[in-house]
Amino acid sequence: MNSLPGNRRAIEADSFLVETLGNLFQVVQQRAADARAKFRFSDPDAQCSCDNLLSYLALREHDLQHLQLELAERGLSSLGRLEGSVLHSLRKVMGHVGVEPADTPLMAPDFAQARSILSRRSAMLLGRPRPHHHTRIMVTLDPDVVRQPELLEQLLVNGMDIARVNCAHDTSHEWSMIITAVRDAEKRLASRGQAIGRSCRVFMDLAGPKVRTGPLMLTTRPLKLTVEKDDYGRPSRILEGFLDAEASQTQRVRSPGAPSSFVIALPGQSGLTNLVLGEELRFTDTRGRARVLRLLERVSPTKVRVGLERTTYLEEGMELVTTGGASFRIGPIMPQPVDIRVQAGDQLVLYREPARLGHEAQGREPPGISCTLPAVLEMVQPGHRVCIDDGKITTIVRNLNPEYVELEVIAPHDIPARIRPEKGLNFPDSPIDVPAFTAQDREDLRFVAQHATAVGLSFAHHPQDLLELRKALEDLGCPDLGIVIKIETREAIHRLAQLLLAGLNLPRFGVMIARGDLAVEVGFEHLALVQEDILCLCDAAHVPVIWATQVLENLAKSGLPARAEITDAATGQRAECVMLNKGRFVLDAVKILADLLGSRERQRIKKRQVFRDITAQHGIFDRPETGLHAGTGPSQETTC
Repeated sequence: MNSLPGNRRAIEADSFLVETLGNLFQVVQQRAADARAKFRFSDPDAQCSCDNLLSYLALREHDLQHLQLELAERGLSSLGRLEGSVLHSLRKVMGHVGVEPADTPLMAPDFAQARSILSRRSAMLLGRPRPHHHTRIMVTLDPDVVRQPELLEQLLVNGMDIARVNCAHDTSHEWSMIITAVRDAEKRLASRGQAIGRSCRVFMDLAGPKVRTGPLMLTTRPLKLTVEKDDYGRPSRILEGFLDAEASQTQRVRSPGAPSSFVIALPGQSGLTNLVLGEELRFTDTRGRARVLRLLERVSPTKVRVGLERTTYLEEGMELVTTGGASFRIGPIMPQPVDIRVQAGDQLVLYREPARLGHEAQGREPPGISCTLPAVLEMVQPGHRVCIDDGKITTIVRNLNPEYVELEVIAPHDIPARIRPEKGLNFPDSPIDVPAFTAQDREDLRFVAQHATAVGLSFAHHPQDLLELRKALEDLGCPDLGIVIKIETREAIHRLAQLLLAGLNLPRFGVMIARGDLAVEVGFEHLALVQEDILCLCDAAHVPVIWATQVLENLAKSGLPARAEITDAATGQRAECVMLNKGRFVLDAVKILADLLGSRERQRIKKRQVFRDITAQHGIFDRPETGLHAGTGPSQETTC
């Protein structure tokens, strides 16, 4: 008699499951079937993915919490990972509770079919993964890598599957240098019998309509020459530059594929021919610190190469004194952008005219800046946020003026942040709707189509953006080039399903979660949920994903990983590719990432191995002890 209430509850629960699952399946498949009329594909795999995505979207409209709890109580699947095979998963669960699924015109891939479609698409877009790996590694390269051939070889050996070149920076000349350097590194490895068994793919991002801060007024101030330091704060290499009697201005010099350098102008001054190799030129910089330039090479009668061992600040008229007593005067310093620093409570003006130069505060007038795409300012309203430099500075629109937008800075609070030219502007509260494929992108695409294996479409918002890019590739005779849409705005999130369905028409298609701009757009506190949602939608469409931006960033830049970023990087195992940005220690980041992102088979057994071999629990069962402290002492009896 005591068991009757429990039996009655079980019967009632079973009745709830039968009715709920039956109704849920019918409603989901019917809603998806109705929407399917708008999306027809000739390719069976594309139609299969379309039907599954529509079913997943229909399922998302229902609150499944109560149903999932009841399924878990019965020891059945709680439908927590059904994205890739929605109707099949529902049918399986329904079969276990005795429900006969209704017929449906939709294609319903099972788990194996969903994995197979995704695997084929990933290989076509991203290349074959390495043995014992599922997730590829993409590394962002810049022209500096051209002078580091050994680094390129080590990157290829230790895990770099795809080289990324960002078309928002440099020109086709530098891009070509980077790609050639990668191919040359592959040839050197092959000649030594160290070939990795696959050619490194090349992914190139189009710049897109990135809104950036405009140019600033120029001013003359001390010139900082920075010498690189090691992890202990000691100079790690000298900074080489030139003393030049024919130069008119003292300035920093940056050449593609070459290290940073400088030129110190000594206009109209003679005596450089009297200097001997190794001779020192001593001076006191603007901070009152003693510094030394050492002669390294005579280039010409009016030009010598020198080395600087410590960071210094130079200004016009500063005296350089040689060991022999000769002296030289530093010539004019090249003007540099004005220094605009703001913090919470400050006012800032954002001009509508893109040619307007940014300026510092002038009396009671607040500092002002312009933006490279003034059309977006037509879409902002009072109360909307405007974020500068990836959210380092956050402002609120206070007033609209025919000539400018009045902003109030609300962050940072304690330490003022500097506004520089060509830094990103984000408008997370404004409905920014501009074409993703720009005239400059169309020009850059000529190079990309000839040298890359896939192209990234930045700031994609609408399926039309995707269609325009594909048409441009067809016109260039490259219709099969891989296309990756970068999800980095609120609008793109809300239209992701439309973009995925449009992408199913492409031979090679993927999605990049560009977490830098995306975090600013949706708020850092929401990023984890948003990126999880993007992963789920792409899983449902069987579309490969590139997990990008700020992965192991602290490690790549400083050599020291943060605990949180290791956990974050491990989450990237759910994607088909993880992207690393450049940094001094990017090789260390590649090595650690390659270890974290093993094959799915390894990940599946990893927990069992960790539990058994590393964190085995002692004193419970009569078994030999293993783990972190195995063999360090006698076992201990435990009571509780």
